[in-house]
Amino acid sequence: MQCAILRCMIKKLTRYKLPLLLMLVLIPSFIAVSLLNYYVQRDSIREELITTSLPLVRDLIDWEIGTRLQDPLLASSLMARDTFLIEWIQDGETNPNKIVRYLENIRVDHGFASAFFVSARTARYYTYAGVHKEVKTEDAHDIWYYTFIDSQEKVALDVDTDEVSAGKLTIFINCRVESTTGELLGVVGVGVDMSDIAALLQKTQKTYGRVVYMVDESGLVQAHSDVSVIEEHNIRTSIGIDKIAASILGAKTETLDTHYEGESGNILLTSRYIPNIKWYIIVEQEERISLQIVRMMLLRTILIGLAASILAILISIRVVSKYNLKLETSSRLDHLTQVSNRGELDQRLLAELALCRRTGDTFSLLMIDVDNFKNINDTLGHIAGDETLIKFARLVNASLRPTDSFGRWGGDEFLVILPKSSGPEALSVANQLRSQVARSEEFSPMRFTLSIGVAHLTALDTMESLLSRTDKALYKAKEAGKDQAFFQE
Repeated sequence: MQCAILRCMIKKLTRYKLPLLLMLVLIPSFIAVSLLNYYVQRDSIREELITTSLPLVRDLIDWEIGTRLQDPLLASSLMARDTFLIEWIQDGETNPNKIVRYLENIRVDHGFASAFFVSARTARYYTYAGVHKEVKTEDAHDIWYYTFIDSQEKVALDVDTDEVSAGKLTIFINCRVESTTGELLGVVGVGVDMSDIAALLQKTQKTYGRVVYMVDESGLVQAHSDVSVIEEHNIRTSIGIDKIAASILGAKTETLDTHYEGESGNILLTSRYIPNIKWYIIVEQEERISLQIVRMMLLRTILIGLAASILAILISIRVVSKYNLKLETSSRLDHLTQVSNRGELDQRLLAELALCRRTGDTFSLLMIDVDNFKNINDTLGHIAGDETLIKFARLVNASLRPTDSFGRWGGDEFLVILPKSSGPEALSVANQLRSQVARSEEFSPMRFTLSIGVAHLTALDTMESLLSRTDKALYKAKEAGKDQAFFQE
């Protein structure tokens, strides 16, 4: 008993030899590399943050913001030169519904939060929802319009609440509309929901652990993950950063990598001016938490390494198991027909015999021989002969019950085990198989017939005696002229 247990343990150890080897190599390797990487990064953390990490996040946000504002900037510019809009204005703005539909189509087609036009002649504020109001110099909410007109700029961005959408904070892209002679006709543009930009900054801050925000040329915050500070905080008056605000706002032609002493300690900072929107993008990192980030990176690297190692081990176990299963399956199946081979049929016969001895049931056997199979090989070739056996095995498998067993006994002989079937029932199955083969077009031009021996289990039978009687029945079927089934009592 102990020897059997020992053999079983040795077999299992052999089976898991490759996974154990992978575990011993991969896991220590990942840990060693991770620790080495940690020590290197710890020594060069500040330089790495200033020269690589912060600029990378800055450039990523620069690209993302530029990409997101490219469509509204282009749309506003095209609207300002749209002949439909210019002609409608010069025709006296006689049908407001036309411009309302125009603005609604722009908004819907591009997915903007808003689309608008303010007429220089009538001061009407047209939106996708209708004529909103008339702009006035005494209305604080309309100051943007007069400031933009006075600036003589062609395009400008303005962050403000959108009165049409219940005060939603919006980035408006304003464009001057002029006639061919240079006469000011009004201001047209679209609005982008500030929550989209805020969500992008929040995602970046959460992902990279850096504070990212944008300020205009005066230093006023225009985009931030915390919407409450937009147009409320100015870097010129914020504690700590106020000392380098002039340097940030003065660096329009090159990026600025610097640091300042904030309320929570030394802050590393990088900034860049974005000319097309006239904003500065600023990325900050508290130096005191830089080592925490590296430690988290170390832990993450180790966890990823462990996960990769475990995955490699699981894959190796699966591959080994699949290979073993394939070997086991190939040992049970006939390599040509992929039905049970003789060894497997012996096992099933023994199991069925033991079951019938316990329950008192019976079962029957069909021993099938392909008549004149040698002629197929001789006339059509061995490949055609193999194809015949494969198709025949497929036909028989499709005809039998799920509880029946079928396999290749040897050469062109096959055996069928029919549980709980009497001799006459088995003989009927045999004749049905003969008839199916005779009718099937699948075997053309390899026409053949079957000789089938049939016997069922009796109380005195052993496996050998039952097989012997089945074989004799097959012999009698062939002696009687082939192409028939014979039942042996």
